Amino acid sequence: MNDAERRIRAYEEMGIHRTGREADHTTTWWMMEELRQVGVEADWQTWRFPRVEIHDASIRFGGWDIPAVPTYDCAFTDHRGVSGVLRRDHGPGIVVWEFAHDDQERMAAGIYSSFELARQDGAEGVILVMGDPDGEIVLRNAERPLDPIELPVLQVAPNHAGPLLDAVGSEITMIVDGGRVDAPADNVVAGIPGTDPDAEPVVLMTPKSGWFTCAAERGGGIAVWLEVAGRTAANPGRRALNLVASSGHELHHLGLDHYIRELGDAAHDVHAWMHLGASIGSRNGQARFAASDDELFEVARRSLNELAIEREAFPVGNSGFGEARNIGEIGGRFVSFLGGHPYFHSPQDVYDRCIDPESLARHTDAAERIVRHMLQ
Repeated sequence: MNDAERRIRAYEEMGIHRTGREADHTTTWWMMEELRQVGVEADWQTWRFPRVEIHDASIRFGGWDIPAVPTYDCAFTDHRGVSGVLRRDHGPGIVVWEFAHDDQERMAAGIYSSFELARQDGAEGVILVMGDPDGEIVLRNAERPLDPIELPVLQVAPNHAGPLLDAVGSEITMIVDGGRVDAPADNVVAGIPGTDPDAEPVVLMTPKSGWFTCAAERGGGIAVWLEVAGRTAANPGRRALNLVASSGHELHHLGLDHYIRELGDAAHDVHAWMHLGASIGSRNGQARFAASDDELFEVARRSLNELAIEREAFPVGNSGFGEARNIGEIGGRFVSFLGGHPYFHSPQDVYDRCIDPESLARHTDAAERIVRHMLQ
């Protein structure tokens, strides 16, 4: 077993990696130890966020009690829930929207406009039916964790949704009984000095949190991040390489926001940022890359082509999605590997189903080449 497989399997075995939960905290200490083993001393950076605690989330009608997961940034009900006639279109009652497993709109930020329209039309709540290719649940990231919407929203696996969809036109009750508590989460931070202490640094970043075990979604990026850090420690560049593995990915990138705030004005002095985003080295992935300017776009394109890696490009200057979006917002230079795969945001995102080891190895080399260029 090579280091990449060992690391991803270890990450997967920690469990569900939601921000500020046990596996997320365990990941912090594990990543710090992995860095220490390759000669990099790391630290943690704690920040606080509103952690959602759910007491009951379900849909009830007749003799049915359908399990569901609230969107993180929705409104709560009390323990009795809200009731209304189930309908597929806008209007009073409870609205259900069904998405195919390959429908990209189910994860898009634009759905918040649809939520607001539904609320204005008198909806008491919204139910999203969406899943992976096997009908297991997938979950949306929260675009508004600090500013929740004014509508309860439940997510239901297609495998559980048959009776619900058959109940359109009948009265149902949806329950989102929960609350929010102030809680801590951690980023992993480290630095590898360069040979020129006056040169602007480079930042290599990857998220470390997500909804489930996230072997391909997050594990690939973490494995590449650790490997490139070790190679750089063994052979430093002219510039320092700063490292951040941020929590809060699924919560509108709260951990990276904290890291950038802590940098203050120094965030604008970073020479370039390399973002190791979702689904690197995944099987059957929808692989993309993005770069902030012509120079870095060409560096990324050439590195990928030399290693026979196919990734569709966003237009120059378009950060796409993921944490590179935060870097674009502060005017930073970046290269980003990003994408999805069939079991993205699913509990079935595990190593044996979702990782392509050979692709992951080539992506590691490509990421190192891009970082080496940045460090010059």
